[in-house]
Amino acid sequence: MSGFRAFLPCLIYIVPAAIIASGWPPRVAGLAPGMALVFGLLVLLSGALLHLAYALMRARERADGEVAGAMEAIAHLERVQRRLEGDLAQVRNALSDLQARPEQNVGAVIAEVKVLQSLVERLYSARAGSPASQAAAPASTPLKPTAAPAENGVAAAASSLPMPPLAEGLDEQTILDLVREGLRENAVELALQPIVSLPQRKRRFFECYSRVRTNDGRIIVPEQYLEVAERHGLVTAIDNLLLFRCIQTLRRLRKSNANVGFFLNISPHTLADRGFFRDFIQLMSQNIELAPALVFEFPQRALREADESLWRDLDRLAQMGFRFSMDQVGDLDIDAATLSGRHFRFLKLEAGRVMEAARSGLLGNDPKLLKRTLDSYAIDLVIERIETESMLLEVLDLHVDFGQGFLFGEPRIAKSETAGALT
Repeated sequence: MSGFRAFLPCLIYIVPAAIIASGWPPRVAGLAPGMALVFGLLVLLSGALLHLAYALMRARERADGEVAGAMEAIAHLERVQRRLEGDLAQVRNALSDLQARPEQNVGAVIAEVKVLQSLVERLYSARAGSPASQAAAPASTPLKPTAAPAENGVAAAASSLPMPPLAEGLDEQTILDLVREGLRENAVELALQPIVSLPQRKRRFFECYSRVRTNDGRIIVPEQYLEVAERHGLVTAIDNLLLFRCIQTLRRLRKSNANVGFFLNISPHTLADRGFFRDFIQLMSQNIELAPALVFEFPQRALREADESLWRDLDRLAQMGFRFSMDQVGDLDIDAATLSGRHFRFLKLEAGRVMEAARSGLLGNDPKLLKRTLDSYAIDLVIERIETESMLLEVLDLHVDFGQGFLFGEPRIAKSETAGALT
């Protein structure tokens, strides 16, 4: 059937040529039979030449299209090659790290490389268009320009830089490109915000947040890129890279200050990726010395949806000496006994929610009862998002253990020499 369709254009000149060559109608044409045949052949040859010229033109257009497609494929392969070369360089750095730090055993380096390999696989699968079937990730603290007081001790150890300016007015495609570029170029920055003891206001911990740095030195924050990253399957890669960078940073900081401690949020995305989470547990088994300084933080919703398999994995971390914290608390009906039995040693509540609950009676006739209950199960209460002195005064009435918020210091970018992933 396709051959017949290809033959149809030929009939446009074959049929008229045959009619002229036959000398019909001779009276109209006024040609001798021999001349009619000659003119018929001329019509046939002219039509064939025009048909051939058209066919050659179409073939040239198809060839140009194929060449353009081949050039685009070559450019894509070159980009993939550059990414793979960068990933290979990171793996080589991980191996050289073993020689630079002879006190670290081979198993720790192998575990780190395995985590990095998982990150690369997730990034590339997301770029290939894999669907993002992930739960909502926790919201990070919003940016707010305030001054962070300098202190000695823990603050001095966690040397940091002021937060770069926020990149604003970006459309969705630009944000997506920036996130992909940040993952590919290792530009997901580690931001640290202090957690202070109350009422002394001494810095005891730092909470880790992610910031993606752009080529012009600005940053984008989760409030900008989280929804876009979820739709394109990039959230797991971002979360896991932050986990990896935080572990590396803490290890470096503890060489100069053994008192530094980090709160590290484990999002529902990472918990749902059971294969990676177990690789991460294996990595932590090679870094048990970090256990006193590292608190893993989980959202209340994720814990209520946890199955027995997840609880067994968390118990493995607890047996290594790592402590847990519950945050993003929406329901103040908290079972402190169960939390304590699951190795939770911190509970984080938002200042605004706690104050509203105290005023409305949701904490009962005695708002301090919650704190006394937590104390009886060795769980410290952390009130976050404290932004003003008046909020602090109201919170102090509950005799809380720790406070966090812009009143005590904004998130600041960890310096590259301490925050680098594999250096």
